[in-house]
Amino acid sequence: MLRAGTGWEIINPPAGISLGGYFHERIWTNVHDDIMVKALVLDDGKTRVAIAVCDLQAIMGEEVKKAREVASQATGIPTGNILISATHTHTGPQVRRNRSVPTSEEYLDKLPGMIAEAIIQAHAGLRPATLRLGEEYEDRLAFNRRFWMKDGRVVFNPRKQDPDILGPAGPIDPQINVLRVDEEEGLPIAILANYACHPDVMSSNEVSADFPGESSRIVSSVYESKPLVIYMQGTAGNINHRDINNPDPQKGPAEVKRIARVLAGKILAASELSESIEGTPLTASSAILDIAYHPLTDELREKAAQTRKNPDPHPFDASQADQIEHYQLDGKKAAVEVQAIRIGETAVVGIPGEYFVEHGLSIKEFSPFDQTFVVELANNAFGYIPTLDAFYPGTYETMPIVSATLEPSAGVQIANAAGKLLRELRSA
Repeated sequence: MLRAGTGWEIINPPAGISLGGYFHERIWTNVHDDIMVKALVLDDGKTRVAIAVCDLQAIMGEEVKKAREVASQATGIPTGNILISATHTHTGPQVRRNRSVPTSEEYLDKLPGMIAEAIIQAHAGLRPATLRLGEEYEDRLAFNRRFWMKDGRVVFNPRKQDPDILGPAGPIDPQINVLRVDEEEGLPIAILANYACHPDVMSSNEVSADFPGESSRIVSSVYESKPLVIYMQGTAGNINHRDINNPDPQKGPAEVKRIARVLAGKILAASELSESIEGTPLTASSAILDIAYHPLTDELREKAAQTRKNPDPHPFDASQADQIEHYQLDGKKAAVEVQAIRIGETAVVGIPGEYFVEHGLSIKEFSPFDQTFVVELANNAFGYIPTLDAFYPGTYETMPIVSATLEPSAGVQIANAAGKLLRELRSA
Protein backbone atom coordinates (compact mmCIF):
# COMPACT_ATOMS: atom_id res chain seq x y z
CA MET A 1 0.00 0.00 0.00
CA LEU A 2 1.27 3.44 -0.92
CA ARG A 3 1.57 6.03 1.84
CA ALA A 4 2.25 9.74 1.47
CA GLY A 5 2.98 12.68 3.74
CA THR A 6 3.62 16.40 3.32
CA GLY A 7 5.55 19.03 5.24
CA TRP A 8 6.62 22.63 4.85
CA GLU A 9 8.69 25.35 6.46
CA ILE A 10 8.85 29.11 5.89
CA ILE A 11 12.38 30.05 4.84
CA ASN A 12 12.20 33.86 4.78
CA PRO A 13 15.64 35.46 5.27
CA PRO A 14 16.50 37.60 8.29
CA ALA A 15 16.75 41.38 7.89
CA GLY A 16 19.67 42.91 6.06
CA ILE A 17 20.21 40.13 3.53
CA SER A 18 20.54 40.79 -0.18
CA LEU A 19 18.27 39.15 -2.70
CA GLY A 20 19.74 37.00 -5.46
CA GLY A 21 18.91 37.04 -9.14
CA TYR A 22 20.67 40.13 -10.43
CA PHE A 23 24.22 41.45 -10.58
CA HIS A 24 23.71 44.28 -8.09
CA GLU A 25 22.93 44.19 -4.41
CA ARG A 26 19.28 44.46 -3.32
CA ILE A 27 18.70 44.48 0.43
CA TRP A 28 15.14 43.26 0.92
CA THR A 29 12.64 45.77 2.26
CA ASN A 30 9.66 43.62 3.25
CA VAL A 31 8.04 40.22 2.74
CA HIS A 32 5.45 40.42 -0.02
CA ASP A 33 4.65 36.72 0.42
CA ASP A 34 6.42 33.96 2.31
CA ILE A 35 9.00 31.81 0.60
CA MET A 36 8.83 28.17 1.62
CA VAL A 37 10.33 24.73 1.34
CA LYS A 38 7.64 22.14 0.57
CA ALA A 39 8.20 18.41 0.88
CA LEU A 40 6.47 15.22 -0.19
CA VAL A 41 7.45 11.77 1.07
CA LEU A 42 6.17 8.60 -0.59
CA ASP A 43 6.47 5.05 0.80
CA ASP A 44 5.37 1.87 -1.02
CA GLY A 45 6.32 -0.47 1.81
CA LYS A 46 9.71 -1.25 0.33
CA THR A 47 11.11 2.10 -0.73
CA ARG A 48 10.74 5.65 0.50
CA VAL A 49 11.50 8.74 -1.56
CA ALA A 50 11.37 12.43 -0.72
CA ILE A 51 10.99 15.50 -2.92
CA ALA A 52 11.60 18.96 -1.45
CA VAL A 53 11.28 22.21 -3.41
CA CYS A 54 12.54 25.56 -2.14
CA ASP A 55 11.38 29.03 -3.16
CA LEU A 56 14.95 30.07 -3.87
CA GLN A 57 16.97 31.09 -6.89
CA ALA A 58 19.06 27.94 -6.50
CA ILE A 59 20.09 25.29 -4.02
CA MET A 60 23.78 24.53 -3.84
CA GLY A 61 25.42 21.15 -3.40
CA GLU A 62 26.84 21.92 0.04
CA GLU A 63 23.42 22.72 1.49
CA VAL A 64 21.83 19.74 -0.33
CA LYS A 65 24.37 17.36 1.17
CA LYS A 66 23.74 18.64 4.70
CA ALA A 67 19.94 18.60 4.32
CA ARG A 68 19.97 15.07 2.91
CA GLU A 69 22.13 13.80 5.77
CA VAL A 70 19.96 15.36 8.49
CA ALA A 71 16.72 14.16 6.87
CA SER A 72 18.11 10.68 6.27
CA GLN A 73 19.30 10.29 9.86
CA ALA A 74 15.86 11.29 11.15
CA THR A 75 13.71 9.27 8.73
CA GLY A 76 15.80 6.45 7.35
CA ILE A 77 15.24 7.62 3.78
CA PRO A 78 18.48 7.00 1.85
CA THR A 79 20.21 10.22 0.85
CA GLY A 80 20.13 9.10 -2.79
CA ASN A 81 16.33 8.90 -2.61
CA ILE A 82 15.99 12.58 -1.68
CA LEU A 83 15.62 15.21 -4.41
CA ILE A 84 15.96 18.87 -3.41
CA SER A 85 15.37 21.61 -5.97
CA ALA A 86 14.64 25.33 -6.30
CA THR A 87 11.88 27.20 -8.13
CA HIS A 88 14.37 29.90 -9.24
CA THR A 89 12.51 32.90 -7.84
CA HIS A 90 14.58 36.07 -8.27
CA THR A 91 13.19 37.58 -5.07
CA GLY A 92 14.65 35.19 -2.53
CA PRO A 93 17.93 35.53 -0.61
CA GLN A 94 21.25 35.20 -2.39
CA VAL A 95 22.39 31.60 -1.87
CA ARG A 96 25.25 31.32 -4.36
CA ARG A 97 28.70 32.00 -2.93
CA ASN A 98 31.53 33.81 -4.72
CA ARG A 99 29.21 36.11 -6.63
CA SER A 100 29.06 39.88 -6.94
CA VAL A 101 26.12 39.85 -4.52
CA PRO A 102 27.12 38.54 -1.07
CA THR A 103 25.52 35.64 0.78
CA SER A 104 24.65 35.35 4.46
CA GLU A 105 26.55 32.42 5.98
CA GLU A 106 24.17 32.57 8.93
CA TYR A 107 21.22 31.94 6.63
CA LEU A 108 23.02 29.22 4.67
CA ASP A 109 23.94 27.48 7.93
CA LYS A 110 20.25 27.30 8.90
CA LEU A 111 18.86 26.42 5.48
CA PRO A 112 19.69 22.67 5.45
CA GLY A 113 17.96 22.21 8.79
CA MET A 114 14.81 23.93 7.54
CA ILE A 115 14.75 21.76 4.41
CA ALA A 116 15.31 18.62 6.47
CA GLU A 117 12.55 19.62 8.89
CA ALA A 118 10.01 19.80 6.05
CA ILE A 119 11.02 16.28 4.96
CA ILE A 120 10.86 15.02 8.55
CA GLN A 121 7.35 16.48 8.91
CA ALA A 122 6.28 14.79 5.70
CA HIS A 123 7.69 11.47 6.86
CA ALA A 124 5.93 11.74 10.22
CA GLY A 125 2.61 12.33 8.43
CA LEU A 126 2.67 9.27 6.18
CA ARG A 127 -0.82 7.85 5.57
CA PRO A 128 -2.55 5.73 2.91
CA ALA A 129 -2.73 7.48 -0.45
CA THR A 130 -3.37 7.00 -4.15
CA LEU A 131 -1.91 8.74 -7.18
CA ARG A 132 -3.42 10.47 -10.19
CA LEU A 133 -1.55 11.77 -13.23
CA GLY A 134 -2.67 14.65 -15.44
CA GLU A 135 -1.36 17.11 -17.97
CA GLU A 136 -2.29 20.37 -19.64
CA TYR A 137 -0.70 22.68 -22.18
CA GLU A 138 -0.08 26.42 -22.01
CA ASP A 139 1.83 28.18 -24.78
CA ARG A 140 0.86 31.81 -24.09
CA LEU A 141 2.79 32.44 -20.87
CA ALA A 142 6.27 31.23 -21.73
CA PHE A 143 8.58 32.46 -24.49
CA ASN A 144 12.03 31.54 -25.70
CA ARG A 145 14.12 34.57 -24.79
CA ARG A 146 16.81 34.19 -27.47
CA PHE A 147 16.00 35.71 -30.86
CA TRP A 148 17.51 35.70 -34.31
CA MET A 149 18.06 39.21 -35.64
CA LYS A 150 18.18 40.37 -39.25
CA ASP A 151 21.94 40.95 -39.03
CA GLY A 152 22.53 37.28 -38.15
CA ARG A 153 23.07 37.73 -34.44
CA VAL A 154 21.23 35.91 -31.65
CA VAL A 155 20.15 38.35 -28.95
CA PHE A 156 19.03 37.68 -25.38
CA ASN A 157 15.81 39.55 -24.48
CA PRO A 158 15.90 42.09 -27.34
CA ARG A 159 13.98 45.34 -27.22
CA LYS A 160 10.25 44.70 -27.41
CA GLN A 161 8.70 45.12 -30.85
CA ASP A 162 12.14 45.59 -32.39
CA PRO A 163 11.59 45.50 -36.18
CA ASP A 164 14.95 43.73 -36.63
CA ILE A 165 13.74 40.60 -34.84
CA LEU A 166 13.30 37.64 -37.18
CA GLY A 167 11.97 35.15 -34.64
CA PRO A 168 12.79 33.01 -31.61
CA ALA A 169 16.01 31.00 -31.70
CA GLY A 170 14.43 28.01 -29.99
CA PRO A 171 11.20 26.38 -28.75
CA ILE A 172 9.32 26.39 -25.46
CA ASP A 173 7.88 23.47 -23.49
CA PRO A 174 4.13 24.07 -23.11
CA GLN A 175 3.46 20.87 -21.14
CA ILE A 176 2.22 21.14 -17.56
CA ASN A 177 2.72 17.84 -15.75
CA VAL A 178 0.62 17.24 -12.64
CA LEU A 179 0.97 14.42 -10.12
CA ARG A 180 -1.89 14.45 -7.64
CA VAL A 181 -1.66 12.59 -4.33
CA ASP A 182 -5.04 11.77 -2.79
CA GLU A 183 -5.95 10.58 0.69
CA GLU A 184 -8.32 7.63 1.09
CA GLU A 185 -11.40 9.87 0.90
CA GLY A 186 -10.35 11.01 -2.58
CA LEU A 187 -9.34 14.56 -1.71
CA PRO A 188 -5.85 15.74 -2.68
CA ILE A 189 -3.22 16.15 0.00
CA ALA A 190 -0.48 17.18 -2.46
CA ILE A 191 -0.23 18.31 -6.07
CA LEU A 192 3.10 18.38 -7.91
CA ALA A 193 3.10 20.71 -10.92
CA ASN A 194 5.96 20.94 -13.43
CA TYR A 195 6.19 23.81 -15.97
CA ALA A 196 9.08 25.65 -17.62
CA CYS A 197 9.22 29.43 -17.20
CA HIS A 198 11.71 31.76 -15.51
CA PRO A 199 10.16 33.28 -12.33
CA ASP A 200 11.54 36.81 -12.66
CA VAL A 201 8.26 38.71 -12.70
CA MET A 202 8.01 40.38 -9.28
CA SER A 203 11.24 42.32 -9.94
CA SER A 204 11.47 44.24 -6.69
CA ASN A 205 13.26 44.40 -3.33
CA GLU A 206 10.49 42.40 -1.70
CA VAL A 207 10.79 38.77 -0.66
CA SER A 208 8.43 36.75 -2.85
CA ALA A 209 7.94 33.27 -4.31
CA ASP A 210 6.82 34.98 -7.54
CA PHE A 211 4.23 33.23 -9.74
CA PRO A 212 5.09 29.66 -8.59
CA GLY A 213 4.04 30.63 -5.07
CA GLU A 214 0.95 32.57 -6.09
CA SER A 215 -0.33 29.87 -8.46
CA SER A 216 0.22 27.25 -5.78
CA ARG A 217 -1.80 29.26 -3.27
CA ILE A 218 -4.66 29.66 -5.75
CA VAL A 219 -4.81 25.94 -6.53
CA SER A 220 -4.69 24.97 -2.87
CA SER A 221 -7.47 27.39 -1.96
CA VAL A 222 -9.92 25.71 -4.35
CA TYR A 223 -9.90 22.38 -2.48
CA GLU A 224 -11.45 21.95 0.95
CA SER A 225 -8.53 19.67 1.86
CA LYS A 226 -6.06 22.54 1.15
CA PRO A 227 -3.42 20.33 -0.48
CA LEU A 228 0.23 21.26 -0.47
CA VAL A 229 0.88 22.43 -4.03
CA ILE A 230 4.52 22.04 -5.04
CA TYR A 231 5.69 23.86 -8.17
CA MET A 232 8.70 22.15 -9.74
CA GLN A 233 10.62 24.30 -12.21
CA GLY A 234 10.95 22.85 -15.68
CA THR A 235 13.83 23.40 -18.09
CA ALA A 236 13.64 27.18 -18.23
CA GLY A 237 17.27 28.10 -18.90
CA ASN A 238 16.25 29.97 -22.07
CA ILE A 239 12.55 30.48 -21.28
CA ASN A 240 10.83 33.43 -19.62
CA HIS A 241 7.46 35.21 -19.50
CA ARG A 242 8.50 38.19 -21.64
CA ASP A 243 6.38 38.60 -24.77
CA ILE A 244 8.26 40.80 -27.25
CA ASN A 245 4.98 41.66 -28.99
CA ASN A 246 3.50 43.06 -25.77
CA PRO A 247 4.68 46.65 -25.20
CA ASP A 248 3.88 46.54 -21.47
CA PRO A 249 6.72 46.07 -18.96
CA GLN A 250 5.24 42.76 -17.69
CA LYS A 251 6.70 43.27 -14.22
CA GLY A 252 5.38 43.57 -10.69
CA PRO A 253 2.68 42.05 -8.45
CA ALA A 254 -0.19 42.51 -10.93
CA GLU A 255 1.67 40.57 -13.62
CA VAL A 256 2.57 37.88 -11.09
CA LYS A 257 -1.13 37.44 -10.33
CA ARG A 258 -2.10 37.39 -14.01
CA ILE A 259 0.39 34.65 -14.83
CA ALA A 260 -0.45 32.75 -11.65
CA ARG A 261 -4.19 32.75 -12.37
CA VAL A 262 -3.69 31.36 -15.88
CA LEU A 263 -1.24 28.76 -14.66
CA ALA A 264 -3.42 27.82 -11.70
CA GLY A 265 -6.37 27.27 -14.03
CA LYS A 266 -4.35 24.85 -16.12
CA ILE A 267 -3.02 23.01 -13.05
CA LEU A 268 -6.57 22.69 -11.75
CA ALA A 269 -7.76 21.37 -15.10
CA ALA A 270 -4.96 18.79 -15.13
CA SER A 271 -5.80 17.82 -11.56
CA GLU A 272 -9.53 17.46 -12.18
CA LEU A 273 -9.03 15.51 -15.41
CA SER A 274 -6.23 13.36 -14.01
CA GLU A 275 -6.37 9.58 -14.17
CA SER A 276 -5.55 7.08 -11.49
CA ILE A 277 -2.14 5.39 -11.76
CA GLU A 278 -0.35 2.73 -9.77
CA GLY A 279 1.75 4.22 -6.98
CA THR A 280 4.35 1.49 -7.10
CA PRO A 281 7.09 0.72 -7.67
CA LEU A 282 9.05 3.55 -6.10
CA THR A 283 12.68 3.49 -7.17
CA ALA A 284 15.45 6.05 -7.36
CA SER A 285 18.84 6.17 -9.01
CA SER A 286 21.58 8.70 -9.71
CA ALA A 287 24.59 9.08 -11.95
CA ILE A 288 27.60 11.20 -10.99
CA LEU A 289 29.21 12.60 -14.12
CA ASP A 290 32.76 13.95 -14.28
CA ILE A 291 32.26 17.02 -16.44
CA ALA A 292 35.03 19.54 -17.07
CA TYR A 293 34.58 23.10 -15.91
CA HIS A 294 34.73 25.72 -18.64
CA PRO A 295 38.36 26.40 -19.53
CA LEU A 296 40.00 29.75 -18.81
CA THR A 297 41.16 31.05 -22.18
CA ASP A 298 43.38 33.94 -23.24
CA GLU A 299 40.29 35.48 -24.83
CA LEU A 300 38.56 35.54 -21.44
CA ARG A 301 41.61 37.06 -19.75
CA GLU A 302 41.69 39.78 -22.39
CA LYS A 303 37.97 40.44 -21.92
CA ALA A 304 38.48 40.94 -18.19
CA ALA A 305 41.39 43.30 -18.87
CA GLN A 306 39.29 45.39 -21.26
CA THR A 307 36.48 45.58 -18.71
CA ARG A 308 38.90 46.93 -16.11
CA LYS A 309 39.82 49.77 -18.47
CA ASN A 310 36.20 50.93 -18.45
CA PRO A 311 35.61 53.40 -15.59
CA ASP A 312 31.91 52.54 -15.44
CA PRO A 313 31.41 48.93 -16.59
CA HIS A 314 28.05 47.20 -16.73
CA PRO A 315 27.46 45.23 -13.48
CA PHE A 316 27.36 41.97 -15.44
CA ASP A 317 30.70 42.71 -17.16
CA ALA A 318 32.26 43.69 -13.83
CA SER A 319 31.01 40.47 -12.25
CA GLN A 320 32.40 38.38 -15.09
CA ALA A 321 35.76 40.15 -14.92
CA ASP A 322 35.97 39.53 -11.19
CA GLN A 323 35.20 35.84 -11.58
CA ILE A 324 37.68 35.44 -14.43
CA GLU A 325 40.42 37.05 -12.37
CA HIS A 326 39.73 34.77 -9.40
CA TYR A 327 38.90 31.60 -11.37
CA GLN A 328 40.37 28.48 -9.79
CA LEU A 329 38.51 25.73 -11.69
CA ASP A 330 40.46 25.72 -14.95
CA GLY A 331 41.44 22.15 -15.78
CA LYS A 332 39.27 20.69 -13.03
CA LYS A 333 36.15 18.56 -13.23
CA ALA A 334 32.78 18.87 -11.53
CA ALA A 335 30.88 15.99 -9.96
CA VAL A 336 27.51 16.53 -11.65
CA GLU A 337 24.61 14.51 -10.21
CA VAL A 338 21.74 13.51 -12.46
CA GLN A 339 18.90 11.94 -10.47
CA ALA A 340 15.81 10.00 -11.52
CA ILE A 341 12.92 8.87 -9.34
CA ARG A 342 10.27 6.48 -10.59
CA ILE A 343 6.82 6.99 -9.06
CA GLY A 344 4.73 4.18 -10.47
CA GLU A 345 3.85 5.05 -14.05
CA THR A 346 5.73 8.33 -14.14
CA ALA A 347 9.21 9.64 -13.31
CA VAL A 348 10.99 12.75 -12.08
CA VAL A 349 14.43 13.73 -13.40
CA GLY A 350 16.58 16.19 -11.46
CA ILE A 351 19.09 18.36 -13.37
CA PRO A 352 21.62 20.50 -11.42
CA GLY A 353 21.52 23.77 -13.36
CA GLU A 354 19.53 26.12 -15.56
CA TYR A 355 18.95 23.67 -18.39
CA PHE A 356 18.04 24.76 -21.90
CA VAL A 357 14.56 23.68 -22.92
CA GLU A 358 15.79 21.74 -25.97
CA HIS A 359 17.54 19.32 -23.64
CA GLY A 360 14.44 18.93 -21.48
CA LEU A 361 12.29 18.21 -24.52
CA SER A 362 14.81 15.62 -25.66
CA ILE A 363 14.71 13.82 -22.31
CA LYS A 364 10.91 13.73 -22.45
CA GLU A 365 10.84 12.53 -26.06
CA PHE A 366 13.09 9.56 -25.42
CA SER A 367 11.79 8.72 -21.95
CA PRO A 368 10.13 5.29 -21.64
CA PHE A 369 7.44 6.92 -19.46
CA ASP A 370 4.40 8.62 -20.98
CA GLN A 371 4.96 11.60 -18.71
CA THR A 372 8.32 12.66 -17.32
CA PHE A 373 8.81 15.58 -14.94
CA VAL A 374 12.12 17.21 -15.85
CA VAL A 375 13.15 19.49 -12.98
CA GLU A 376 16.03 21.92 -13.18
CA LEU A 377 18.14 23.33 -10.33
CA ALA A 378 17.94 20.01 -8.51
CA ASN A 379 20.59 18.99 -5.96
CA ASN A 380 23.06 21.67 -7.08
CA ALA A 381 23.41 24.61 -9.46
CA PHE A 382 26.15 24.66 -12.10
CA GLY A 383 24.88 27.79 -13.81
CA TYR A 384 23.38 27.72 -17.28
CA ILE A 385 23.61 24.49 -19.26
CA PRO A 386 22.92 25.53 -22.88
CA THR A 387 22.77 23.45 -26.02
CA LEU A 388 26.09 22.94 -27.75
CA ASP A 389 25.16 25.04 -30.77
CA ALA A 390 23.95 27.95 -28.60
CA PHE A 391 27.56 28.71 -27.65
CA TYR A 392 28.48 29.77 -31.15
CA PRO A 393 26.09 32.63 -31.83
CA GLY A 394 26.45 33.17 -28.06
CA THR A 395 24.20 35.04 -25.63
CA TYR A 396 24.15 35.90 -21.93
CA GLU A 397 23.47 32.27 -20.98
CA THR A 398 26.58 31.01 -22.78
CA MET A 399 29.07 33.52 -21.35
CA PRO A 400 31.80 31.40 -19.78
CA ILE A 401 32.38 31.18 -16.02
CA VAL A 402 29.77 33.72 -14.89
CA SER A 403 26.87 32.07 -16.78
CA ALA A 404 28.00 28.75 -18.25
CA THR A 405 30.30 27.16 -15.68
CA LEU A 406 30.65 23.77 -17.39
CA GLU A 407 32.14 22.77 -20.73
CA PRO A 408 29.82 23.27 -23.76
CA SER A 409 29.01 19.56 -24.14
CA ALA A 410 27.68 19.28 -20.57
CA GLY A 411 24.03 19.46 -21.61
CA VAL A 412 24.32 16.52 -23.98
CA GLN A 413 26.20 14.44 -21.41
CA ILE A 414 23.48 15.12 -18.84
CA ALA A 415 20.66 14.29 -21.26
CA ASN A 416 22.29 10.99 -22.18
CA ALA A 417 22.74 10.08 -18.52
CA ALA A 418 19.11 10.98 -17.75
CA GLY A 419 17.85 8.78 -20.58
CA LYS A 420 19.93 5.85 -19.37
CA LEU A 421 18.63 6.21 -15.80
CA LEU A 422 15.02 6.35 -16.99
CA ARG A 423 15.38 3.23 -19.11
CA GLU A 424 16.97 1.38 -16.20
CA LEU A 425 14.21 2.41 -13.81
CA ARG A 426 11.54 1.38 -16.30
CA SER A 427 13.00 -2.09 -16.78
CA ALA A 428 13.84 -2.74 -13.13
